[in-house]
Amino acid sequence: MTDIVFSFDTEDFTSCRAADAIYREAKILEEEGVRGCFCLVGLLADQLVKWGRTDVLDALKYHEIDSHTYGHTLHPMINEYTDIENAYEAIDRVVYEEGIGVEKIKKATGVDKIYSAVPPGNQKSYAAMYAYHKMGIPVYADTFCDTVDGEGTFYCNIYHMAYYEAMESFFRGDESDIMKLIDKIATRKRVVIYTHPNAAISNGWWDILNYDKENLVKFGEFLQCPEHPAEVTEHFYNNIRTMVRLVKADPRFRITTYEEISRELYNEGERTVKLCDIPIIAKRLNSSFESIRTPVSLSLSDIMLTLRDFLKGKEEHKCWDVYGFLDTPYAISSPVTVKAEDIRTSVDVIKDSEFLPSKITVGGVDIGPADWLFAALEVLQGKDSVTLTPRAQLPSLDVIPETRDAYFKGTWRHSDSFEDKYLSHRLRLQAWTLRFLNK
Repeated sequence: MTDIVFSFDTEDFTSCRAADAIYREAKILEEEGVRGCFCLVGLLADQLVKWGRTDVLDALKYHEIDSHTYGHTLHPMINEYTDIENAYEAIDRVVYEEGIGVEKIKKATGVDKIYSAVPPGNQKSYAAMYAYHKMGIPVYADTFCDTVDGEGTFYCNIYHMAYYEAMESFFRGDESDIMKLIDKIATRKRVVIYTHPNAAISNGWWDILNYDKENLVKFGEFLQCPEHPAEVTEHFYNNIRTMVRLVKADPRFRITTYEEISRELYNEGERTVKLCDIPIIAKRLNSSFESIRTPVSLSLSDIMLTLRDFLKGKEEHKCWDVYGFLDTPYAISSPVTVKAEDIRTSVDVIKDSEFLPSKITVGGVDIGPADWLFAALEVLQGKDSVTLTPRAQLPSLDVIPETRDAYFKGTWRHSDSFEDKYLSHRLRLQAWTLRFLNK
């Protein structure tokens, strides 16, 4: 059975008229007995109150309310202000800025918990992923860090779900077009079908008019998009209703929300690794250098912290938050032999709640983090010394190809001054945090 989420990028804070579409789409789903996930921009939440749109706010009470960031394309956007060398400073700024947006959303709608963060466009900052987790938001949607079949992943401590198809794809279509989409998505584990309410009314994009590459207008003096003919808008509303009805009646699907999915994630239980698990972990990593699912779901960062604790004399490790690298990991270029005692005394450079070291000195010799990990596995299985040979320090990201191929400079609504000096590279450097739910 395929889990399906109906997600709404509820974003246009420039047009009170576009807010009519939020009301209509919220009511359509309610009339069909389906909860949608309305992902609000913080500034829009403010505007709905200022515009006196209690009709919209009341219609949203039936649905789950999530975050579509504080200001969407208001510059500086998340990618722009987190593309800095100091990662901890970048994370803290996201917590601060997005915290303001979340409070605006909560104040306007009355909800007390946000279950999903949905940054717009390609605003896929590693710093924001860590920040949303710190804020207690369990799901990151519209991500680059999901598998092509929609399995979902943990990356940078937060659960990722990709957007799959926009309802705008059948804007002028008919039921046969909708059925083709339904049959296509029925093969996936989870799928998020999304739309932008403003697109039902506006024939154009509000943020291109007002925020493309820079803040083009003074706040409140917004340019307005032309509108679709009324019959085109009504046809689209009918198509949304048709899709909801067809999915609801189809036994291949379970309609769910980010909240329900996040609650199911908690059923994963505590992830504890015991010293006796080392041989099976070693066997799996020697077979394939990637995250593992047994004895429990473990990222490579989880494994590194586990090995550190075992080398310190502990007999079990309880998994918690993990981090990747800020710089490209060092790699040995020729064989190196290290002693067990030197591996044991090198453990203090691996710290909780910090990014992993990209180079580790063992007995006066520099080795890479993957080199250290494999040496530690051998030491914990009784070896007095280990000869290391050159190996890759990062796992393949082919399983999450959008992360592998991410590049942000010169894309979407980014300013011309945005360099992508750190973001896309560091997104890939978090590969050691990747893991999956146990199957």
